[in-house]
Amino acid sequence: MKQLPFLASVCLRVAAPVAVAAALALAVPAAFAADVALAPCRLKGIDRELRCGVVDVPEDPDLPDGRRLAIRFAVVPALAKNKAPDPVFVLAGGPGQAAMRVAGLMQPVMSRLNARRDIVYVDQRGTGESNALACERGRKVLSLSESVDPSRAVAQLDECVRALQGRADLRQYATWIAMRDLEAVRTALGSARINLWGGSYGTRAALEYVRQFPQRVRSVVLDGVAPATMALPASFAIDSDAALKTLLAACAADTGCRTHYPQLDADLQRLLFIAERGTRVSVTHPLTGEAETLLLDRTVLAGMLRSPLYAPQLAAVLPFALAQAGRGNYDPLFALYSALTGRMSENLAEVMHFAVVCAEDMPRTGADQRAAAAATRFGTSFLDLYERACARIQVREVPAAFYGAPTADVPVLILSGGADPVTPPRHGEWVAKTLPRALHLVAPHLGHGVTQHGCAPELIGRFVRQADEPARGPFAGIEDGRDADCLARLPAPLPFRAPVFVTP
Repeated sequence: MKQLPFLASVCLRVAAPVAVAAALALAVPAAFAADVALAPCRLKGIDRELRCGVVDVPEDPDLPDGRRLAIRFAVVPALAKNKAPDPVFVLAGGPGQAAMRVAGLMQPVMSRLNARRDIVYVDQRGTGESNALACERGRKVLSLSESVDPSRAVAQLDECVRALQGRADLRQYATWIAMRDLEAVRTALGSARINLWGGSYGTRAALEYVRQFPQRVRSVVLDGVAPATMALPASFAIDSDAALKTLLAACAADTGCRTHYPQLDADLQRLLFIAERGTRVSVTHPLTGEAETLLLDRTVLAGMLRSPLYAPQLAAVLPFALAQAGRGNYDPLFALYSALTGRMSENLAEVMHFAVVCAEDMPRTGADQRAAAAATRFGTSFLDLYERACARIQVREVPAAFYGAPTADVPVLILSGGADPVTPPRHGEWVAKTLPRALHLVAPHLGHGVTQHGCAPELIGRFVRQADEPARGPFAGIEDGRDADCLARLPAPLPFRAPVFVTP
């Protein structure tokens, strides 16, 4: 069995952020003493020695005497001797990413918070060291034809599902069950309350934890909101099309971009036309340098267009790639696709991803969502792919309350990237309206993941530090004055222009 990079290209993911500010110390209630043994451990990307533990939970919440799962987690101890009692739990994206495997990327973000608070990384059930529902990783560099072929990916998913029989009941890996595991970790660590940071799919997990255990939450940071009502994967097409439309409009409004790429709309329409017909094209593999011929159809093109939209730095190159494709050179477009999907698939438990989406999103994706997706330039490619994949995944009914609007009275800071093709501001706006103590900040020129950019780390640190200050409140200094505009002032990357070499 090999990895499924094409399927990975349509997943939600957690951002890879950089530095956050310090927090306030409180007294530790004696009633909440830890009852779990923590052993010294190491995680990739973190130089310090950590403490790792495990809690034992039933796989099926309705069968407490049935098969058990070991939920593993890592604690990065606070540096201060007199630390605050409320740790920060980091919830990874995907669905399917393992928190402990992204800890090395997240710790620079959490380092200043870590001065006074423990940072906790829990591998959600079905990921990482918690009974990962993952395909075997192959060492072979896949050809482009193999990496973008959805039929091949679905066939490999069949192999993965068969291999997991006997050690996993795929019906038991939905978010609402997994958040009971998170509560078990909190209980084992003896924390009366915790702070949550969730990125992408991790925001859905965080909101579900808040719904079930509001009394255990001190503060929540949601970066790129993916609510339970999102109805993936129809929203993939809708939100990606909106992001692509914004990119094209920005190029048309920029004199330099418009001058360099005067036929961008025509180039894109030509690309859509040849993909609709299904056309074999010649491409150079960006890793091997080998020339290949592969079939470019609407499904493959949808993945090609969507991947670079995740990051503004890659999206800035998309006009160039589209212009080149309009001239028959598809290398830049496929190189942009490969730049992101390879890294995404390395830390993704593919079967867990589908166990979540097939249980939570596909049952709510009906005719209206299909029609809305069909009206976009991405069409129903993502939806069709998930329908094929979900035919292989058994699910159980999700409680109706899971889809209800969250109403817990806890402070929530919501961050959205205005150019995000996955979790754009419209989802954050909906959640902010339902929560009584929420502040939604939008960085108009950022993509998927805000935490690592500009002033965001300082805003997050201040919010966590002030979360339960009765006098100032959690949003003091964040929602007014110059701080209200700091994310808006972050510039968009300049459109890429191919250099012109002059022969002397």
